[in-house]
Amino acid sequence: MVISSTNPATLERNGEVQETPLEALDAIFSAARAAQRQWRDVETARRARIIVRVNEYIAERIDEISVLISKETGKPPLEALSSEVYGAMDSTFYYYTIAEQVLDKKEDIDLGFYNSLDKTSFLVYKPAGIVAVIGPYNYPFAIPFNQITQSLMAGNAVVFKPSSDTALVGKEVQASFDSIPDLPKGLVQTVFGSGSVIGNAMIGRANRVIFTGSTETGKAIMRKAADTLTPVCLELGGKSEMIVFPDANLHRAALAARWGCFTNSGQVCSSVKRLYLHESISKSFTAELVSLTKQLKQGNPLEPGIDVGAMINEFQMTKVLKAIEDAKKEGASVLVGGQRNPKLKGFFVEPTILGNCTNKMDCVQKEIFGPVLSIITFKEEDEAIEMANTNPYGLTSSIWTEDHEKGVRLGKRLETGTVMINEVVYTFALAPTPWGGPKASGIGRTHGKFGFLEVVDPLHVHVDKFKDPDVWWMPYDASFAEVMENFKLIAKSLVVRD
Repeated sequence: MVISSTNPATLERNGEVQETPLEALDAIFSAARAAQRQWRDVETARRARIIVRVNEYIAERIDEISVLISKETGKPPLEALSSEVYGAMDSTFYYYTIAEQVLDKKEDIDLGFYNSLDKTSFLVYKPAGIVAVIGPYNYPFAIPFNQITQSLMAGNAVVFKPSSDTALVGKEVQASFDSIPDLPKGLVQTVFGSGSVIGNAMIGRANRVIFTGSTETGKAIMRKAADTLTPVCLELGGKSEMIVFPDANLHRAALAARWGCFTNSGQVCSSVKRLYLHESISKSFTAELVSLTKQLKQGNPLEPGIDVGAMINEFQMTKVLKAIEDAKKEGASVLVGGQRNPKLKGFFVEPTILGNCTNKMDCVQKEIFGPVLSIITFKEEDEAIEMANTNPYGLTSSIWTEDHEKGVRLGKRLETGTVMINEVVYTFALAPTPWGGPKASGIGRTHGKFGFLEVVDPLHVHVDKFKDPDVWWMPYDASFAEVMENFKLIAKSLVVRD
């Protein structure tokens, strides 16, 4: 069977890939395991130096890859370049610079009393084995690319499954790593097929699973992984809030809200979806934001000057349009947009802003993976924080104020993985910083040193130089009892009293 790729903006056919037969997975994972046994013995610095050469391939094809991403996702090529291709190269170089420092770190453990018995312990890291990377359609190049890069530098093999909506980009990811000299054959392999069949079958065969996608699918993966106790790292949904106080740079905040919601047609887990405005600025801020939104140009992303492209497919477009209709039934008003763009052939939803929203509405509480922004007003900062936290998700948040100390203080009260003061969304592109969040937004962290630690196992090494038998060894005779009396005294010294 073949998987066809369609341009969501023009509905033209991009191409196709062959679906991976389910029965081929055993051989694929067997080859990956053999390659990993060879790869894990290569020194970390050497591994990182080999992998960073992937940037040579990308640098020669920056425009070509950006256009391919555009044709499969519907985003403008320049957006693909800035948010995916450049980000992948920048992250790869950064991981190259820190891999040895993070992965070869030997951490001594203070054993206290037991140090006096010539016993020492330390911690080192070893590769997990085979990492299954299951990628999303919204950032089909950058997200899996970063995860694969870190997994390989850490000494693992990778089996990668891209979204079927972006199979050609997935094929290009594989080509990127195939370009690297000195990689063992089978170390990086890409499989194609549905998540329910191929993705599901990968879970029990891998030593780690990294999944980026919907919360419901993440839960299903976690249930499946429980059968084999396979550790998972899940980067799931979001409903990111943006809280704007009167003392903020309001024009910059309005521009940020526009970009933060409508970049990639709102198909971003960290998109600004909930805009909390202080009541004293709500009318003027909303008016400016609506005006700015009307200035956006939507159309075929391959044409020059396009700001907002298409959604990934008809199914997702229909879901977003239904969510807008449901919001209207709840009492929300459409301030701009609110419909499928009637002038365009593809899967285009107009950039949409909803007013008259309350915090209990579904349009505020549930993830809408599209270009839809809900506006809610507040009076006091405590009210804003409480409303923001009353939500199932917790990936990213932002607070807008010129009082930076206040922003940080309030940010610490938010139930979120990342809080930005006077910024939105973009910290995903900061390779040194962790990415992930609590609640329905997932488990684990990618990026930075935390991304490396997701794909290694800590190994505790204990070295004993004591020449005599340990005092707690058998026989349990009178001499042992006498020693235990001393232990009782020591135990009593461990009590902490007020």
